[in-house]
Amino acid sequence: MILKRALRHLRTRTILCAALAVPHRIALAQQYPLLDSVKTNLITAEISGDAAFDHIRALSPYHRPQGSDTLYLAAQYVERMARAFGLDSVALIMQPSKRATWNQGTSDLWLVGPTGAPLERIASSIQTRLHLADRSRPADVTAELIDVGAATPAELDSGRVAGKIILARGGPADLARMMVEAVQRRGAAGVIWYPDPYTPSKGFFSFSDQPTMIPWLTIPTQAVDGKLPTFAFVLSLREGIALHNRLAASPAPLRAHAIVRSQLGSSVHPEPWMPMVQAVIRGSEIGAAQDVVLTAHLQEGQQSVNDDASGCASLLEIGRAITRLIAEGYLPRPKRTIRFWWTTENNSEPRYFADHPEILKRLWVDVNQDMVGADQSIDVMRTQNVFRVPASRFHFLSDVAESVIEYMVAGNTANITQYRNGYGLYTRPHLAHNGSQQRYNAQVVWFEGDSDHDSFLNAGVPAIGFGNEPDRFIHSNLDDLWGIDRTQLGRNAASAALIAYTMASADRSGFDVLAGEVVGRGEARLARNLGIALQLIAGSTRPAAYYAALDQLQYATAREQRALRSLGTVDSGTAPRVAALLAALDRRSADDRRLLTSTFAAHHSDAVPPRELTRSEQELASLRPAVAGTPADFYARRDDIAEGDLNGYLAQEILNAIDGTRTGLDLYHHAAAMIREAGTQYYGAATPESILRLLRSAEQSTLYRLDRITP
Repeated sequence: MILKRALRHLRTRTILCAALAVPHRIALAQQYPLLDSVKTNLITAEISGDAAFDHIRALSPYHRPQGSDTLYLAAQYVERMARAFGLDSVALIMQPSKRATWNQGTSDLWLVGPTGAPLERIASSIQTRLHLADRSRPADVTAELIDVGAATPAELDSGRVAGKIILARGGPADLARMMVEAVQRRGAAGVIWYPDPYTPSKGFFSFSDQPTMIPWLTIPTQAVDGKLPTFAFVLSLREGIALHNRLAASPAPLRAHAIVRSQLGSSVHPEPWMPMVQAVIRGSEIGAAQDVVLTAHLQEGQQSVNDDASGCASLLEIGRAITRLIAEGYLPRPKRTIRFWWTTENNSEPRYFADHPEILKRLWVDVNQDMVGADQSIDVMRTQNVFRVPASRFHFLSDVAESVIEYMVAGNTANITQYRNGYGLYTRPHLAHNGSQQRYNAQVVWFEGDSDHDSFLNAGVPAIGFGNEPDRFIHSNLDDLWGIDRTQLGRNAASAALIAYTMASADRSGFDVLAGEVVGRGEARLARNLGIALQLIAGSTRPAAYYAALDQLQYATAREQRALRSLGTVDSGTAPRVAALLAALDRRSADDRRLLTSTFAAHHSDAVPPRELTRSEQELASLRPAVAGTPADFYARRDDIAEGDLNGYLAQEILNAIDGTRTGLDLYHHAAAMIREAGTQYYGAATPESILRLLRSAEQSTLYRLDRITP
């Protein structure tokens, strides 16, 4: 025991020395401004990408689809480790799930001879669990194998597929169609799918470049014409072409034997459930009611090490590091509680909010980690993106995140000026023992969705997210340990830890520094939008350009007002200072509007005419959408809203901007400003008609109502 205490004390002193014993010249280099250097260095020194990698190694063997017993095993691992690291209130919560329980079991696909004797194994779960499509039903079938090409209706009919196992090529989305058309409507016994070699990559799967890639696919579960789906095996491009060629060259029909020992239901739970693990680091002020949440999702396919075993591992490492530093007295306990949620992606949170709507009053912000461990040099190279809080929920959380990322990037990027000033490769290196020495290729970008931060944003809680892009190995057997870089994993964990601890520790004493960060970055955002507005006027003398420019300024100003008001939530005593900052913003906004007017006058001799609205714009102006559903309603019916031809992220932001005060026309102007700021390549396009269709679909879901404005 004495030796154990001595070793622990030695480790802690080593960390502290690393934080304090920094040459004066280096200490004056780029510094993270929102925490003092001791706290910053303690957190970054304690975080280990090597330690986080061990958790990825432990989670990756489990095939973890929603509603599976193996997902439950992964959740039990996280629960066990969180307890071992000393986090508080650790619990594995079993939530009711919309998705029926399914377990894969074992599966094999053989070519067999005339007597049924096995000749050659084509695919097996012992090679990868992804060889069997999720939701495949139990089977023990021997049948003729027939190649039906792309499985068009004509090819299926000419092949007389009833009772046969079909080999078909297509895109990942085609498998569901093949199951319906070949099996459920024409009586085929089952499907063997492989990638269409003539379909180019669309940014995710890259079959032509990676011929051994096997995507993680799922078949539908609904009956069609009274017939249930059966099973589907999934092959790589190389395996599929080899089987195609073998069938083409065979003088006699080939037969296949499919064995699927999947399980519909669970041996662990009698009903459909999904696991969610939670833990906390308690804040020093119990009544603060401003919890900072860190999230990552447990459910995915086998391997899925970057998406999202990396995020789950990062949360464990952040929890271990901060808990240890607090327990040993080197890091003050933060003012606010830090929550850790390991979830079933975009299902656990809305389910939890539906079951415990009172929790929303406690949640302040969310920091989501999804895909945070990739070796950035692989394939076409990747960028670690951090997604800003969208304008409808804007919060100084975005500025904290940008400050952290800039600090971490600056300390892990090399240039010749640093060499001339006496530094080594990096000025503040964060390198794993078994990781690379690559630079930290990270940036803050406009809002993106498709992960757990969506659920917080939809519920009104400001949130940011981490994600690697582009990832052409996602949801495939190639998202495996070889693609993880412990160094990048550690850097992302350190970044998220700094963001979370900064938010949890923010108080009145640090208000001026924090406000300086928010105002300074806000000025840059305002300047960007003023530039867009002036360019709109310079490019056209039409009055519509003036009003588009005015919309742009109003959009930018409203966002900065939200950022400044969020500063007021740090401490009730800061209200007068926030009021002064808002007044200064109003003066800046008035100056910008005057500049727009004078610029328009320089291009147009007449005064600005009244704004003219199209018929669709008039309809939008007559509507004031408002939220009508409860958290339970949103959990049940949020997916019923049709986004139409709108970019999904844009549609989500339009719905989140509904607050009972904006008109439909305001929402259209909000969307148009977002597009102009980020670009059509980012958010696509929006028309008044597309916004009307979205709002009408939202009304049909009964989650929103469209109040009429009387003239």
